[in-house]
Amino acid sequence: MMMRLRALLVTLLLPLFGIAQTPQSADSLAAVLYAEGNYWKLMELSRQLPADSLSPRFHFHLGMSYAALGEPLRAQDHLTRAIILDSSRLQYRYQFARILSQSGQYAEAVRQLQQCIAMDSAFIPARFQLGLTYAAQRNDPFAEMEVFSWLIARNPNDFLSLYHLSEALKRAGQPDSAAVILRRAVSVNPRYVPALIALSNYLNGRKQYADALPLYLRADSVRSGNKDLLFQIGECYRRLGELSNARSFFRRAIALDSMNGLYHAQLAYAYFSDDLYDSSIASYHTAILFDEENAQYHLNLALVYAKLDDTTNVLRSYAEAVRVMHPELAAAVHYDQGTYCFQKKLWKEAVTAYGRAIDIDPSLSLAYYFKGSCHMQLNEHSAALPLFTEFLSRSKNDPERKGERYSAQKMVEYLRDLKKKK
Repeated sequence: MMMRLRALLVTLLLPLFGIAQTPQSADSLAAVLYAEGNYWKLMELSRQLPADSLSPRFHFHLGMSYAALGEPLRAQDHLTRAIILDSSRLQYRYQFARILSQSGQYAEAVRQLQQCIAMDSAFIPARFQLGLTYAAQRNDPFAEMEVFSWLIARNPNDFLSLYHLSEALKRAGQPDSAAVILRRAVSVNPRYVPALIALSNYLNGRKQYADALPLYLRADSVRSGNKDLLFQIGECYRRLGELSNARSFFRRAIALDSMNGLYHAQLAYAYFSDDLYDSSIASYHTAILFDEENAQYHLNLALVYAKLDDTTNVLRSYAEAVRVMHPELAAAVHYDQGTYCFQKKLWKEAVTAYGRAIDIDPSLSLAYYFKGSCHMQLNEHSAALPLFTEFLSRSKNDPERKGERYSAQKMVEYLRDLKKKK
């Protein structure tokens, strides 16, 4: 209250007594206006003063006001003037460096911060900002590591430096070392969400879901409303077989981002794993609505329909998968479609599917075998013989195909004998 009253009195009195004659009062008023966030009033005050009469302190507060309003170039201009007029003030140079870094002028920011450290090697904020500036460039993780290691050596409980050191280690290709540092950061501050999530992601990536899950849950309890975090919690529960909990967290993620196809697809998979096929189908259709070109969603939908013995929709889903995927990748889909039709004794449809698989990828040796078998079921012996022969030729060095090779050899002998009899 006293600060506001002082600011009001000075604002009213300065014009009456002549601002140019009271530079100390102008400096005091600038400091008060900046501290209270009255940036526009501070700028208006600056226009009432001769430009060459502004003190380093006034330029500093004016520059910081421009920075607060998102005008970094004007901020830099006034902070530069403050430094020129009083190069001994560490705080002027430090704030100038921070604004340079925030503006993406990293090289000059590094130079200014190094000068700050030269002026006072114990000035911790400059070293920390130097580490952040190196990190923002993402091209020298070892420089980051040197800065943050120095800070941690002086204060082992500096959890922010621990976290940033772990990020630098990851960028340097040392994820295991990063995890060790992350554990230290989490032990110092068990509620620091970025470290909790980073350590959880590391464990999740190593399939240590039971270890990752409590950390994810703690992060969610500290800062709820993170859709990706909710999704990862759901994934951990799903992989641990706790499908009801998985679905609960997937639904929470969807509530925050209802147009994310992946969230709907994983919810569908959690339904499928619990034999809730109708709900799975509904969720896959929603996923496809938002990501129609994702072939995997169509293939998964085919699997669900297969569980319901809905052949029409199985084949339709396979066809949609083929439609949206790159042609060179479609051979496996055609092969799977052929296998489904084979199992359902849809011999003609299977012949077509296996044929398309062979057209795209002639190396699929089993496709020749099963296509030949389909022709046998259709009594199309002349079409079957070359397929069995081709299968035998392509699989002669494949020890895993002994059973199929024996069957194919018998078929070839039978068909050749049959041909002779004709």
